[in-house]
Amino acid sequence: MEFSTKLPGKLPNKTTGKLANTLSRRKFIKILMAASSAAAINWTGLKALASDFPNKKEFPIVVIGAGLGGLVSAAYLSKYGFDVSLIEQHAVPGGYATSFERGDFTFDVSLHATVAEHAMPQMILQDLGVWDKLKVAYTPELRRIVTPKFDVTLPAKNPEGVKTELSKVFPYEKEGIYNFYGQMEQVISELWGGKRFKNSMMAKLEKLTLEQWILQHVTDPDVKYCMAIFSGYYGVTPSNINALFYAIATGEYLVHGGQYYKTRSQDLSDTLADCIENNSGKIFYNTSVDKIVVDPDSHIEGVIDSTGKTYPAKAIIANCSLPILVNKLLPKKGVPPSFSQKIQKRNTSLSSFVIWLGLNKKIDHIKDYEIDLAHRIEGNNPPLFSKKDLADSNIGITLYDNLFKGYSVPGKSTLSIMCLADFEPWKKFEKDYFNNKKEAYNKEKERIANRFIQRVEQKLIPNLSNMIEVMEIGTPLTNMFYTQNPEGAIYGFDRDMPHLESKTPIKGLYLASAWSHGGGYTPVMMAGRQTAKLILEDFRR
Repeated sequence: MEFSTKLPGKLPNKTTGKLANTLSRRKFIKILMAASSAAAINWTGLKALASDFPNKKEFPIVVIGAGLGGLVSAAYLSKYGFDVSLIEQHAVPGGYATSFERGDFTFDVSLHATVAEHAMPQMILQDLGVWDKLKVAYTPELRRIVTPKFDVTLPAKNPEGVKTELSKVFPYEKEGIYNFYGQMEQVISELWGGKRFKNSMMAKLEKLTLEQWILQHVTDPDVKYCMAIFSGYYGVTPSNINALFYAIATGEYLVHGGQYYKTRSQDLSDTLADCIENNSGKIFYNTSVDKIVVDPDSHIEGVIDSTGKTYPAKAIIANCSLPILVNKLLPKKGVPPSFSQKIQKRNTSLSSFVIWLGLNKKIDHIKDYEIDLAHRIEGNNPPLFSKKDLADSNIGITLYDNLFKGYSVPGKSTLSIMCLADFEPWKKFEKDYFNNKKEAYNKEKERIANRFIQRVEQKLIPNLSNMIEVMEIGTPLTNMFYTQNPEGAIYGFDRDMPHLESKTPIKGLYLASAWSHGGGYTPVMMAGRQTAKLILEDFRR
């Protein structure tokens, strides 16, 4: 799946397992509903607001970073005639929504599955006039889960089938299984269908953690593991993730099915970039922003890139990491202490360890797309990865050729093996890594990769190691190198605090990224639209 939570929201406090009181429960529900409900968005709003600007070319806007949030903001603003300059330090747009080529293979950096069609991304892309330029493929199953004790495949777009398959493996927990997924379906009905129930499931679940919700229905650790299987994709353990958050994010996959942008997630990013340039917006690749210029009244004036070139701006949208924004790009005197402190007290999210494999043979004996290969299941609240040795972590395997025909060149296969990862074990390699002294680093990442490959070889794909034609390994330092995200974070900030507002205390500076609105394709695309609209509201005549 995509790296992260689909929807922004307030999560439980890590130590108490209860919602922190920063947001009221009612406000939490409203945030979740606004994040997913089309009814919460006025789709004609931007056009009407843009008409209030008599000379849009005299209102230059700079976007820092071509991740999906920055791309969507820039696409909207350029569509309505504003002078938009998008500055991107990489050679291609997309951030984590990118792909790369090695020999005969094109690997996707992050995307496994998302929900796009019949959901918010489709609505945004239709609003921009580019949805018909994209295609999506549906995943053949929701998830296959393989452990030392059982092997179960959960069908796609089939909630009843999910209940049936789990009940076959765990007949003694059948009632709890049906009740749990039935409640998840009710949440989606309340959210999307506008259906009213005597007792709101959304109101019930927003008071619970996922772990608490599951324990109301089942007691078997293996069943609980299956029910919480997607918590890893949101980067939060069952005891720390809010039950309503999980019900919405996972329920949309359960009901609508997982989807993938064909032929790679790069197509989505390229389509948005084309939209910008076709509307006379400018994108500057291989260009880094050196600093943001702020006047004495704490109002932005523009940005200066690493070559000294100045880009005047009435508004700036930061699609970069917020620690870099506050600690490097903004002048210290121009940042209100309260804003700086709000950023400094947050922790970065987890990173990832990924192995991309290009095989010289087709894998015909497995028809599943995404497989969770569990090394062990530990108690009620299993860790997202092994902190003692990453090589002992549970892993996810994605066989991309089971998604649609022609993903790889004929006779070959593309797959990935991944797990979440903490930055701490890689910190000792950081200085040498960025000085291109990688011997010890390479030895460690290859050790972990070989362990993972051996496990897949033993349980799923015999002789896998002899099929490998191309192998690339990504670590937290790899993520850090390509995205400049501190500690190689893939979700922005850790999700133990509510997301930030788009508007900052610095007049003219706005946020639209995983760091402000939560990671994942859906929330950052929504952030991009929201931020573009907010700028027009703030500066309308």
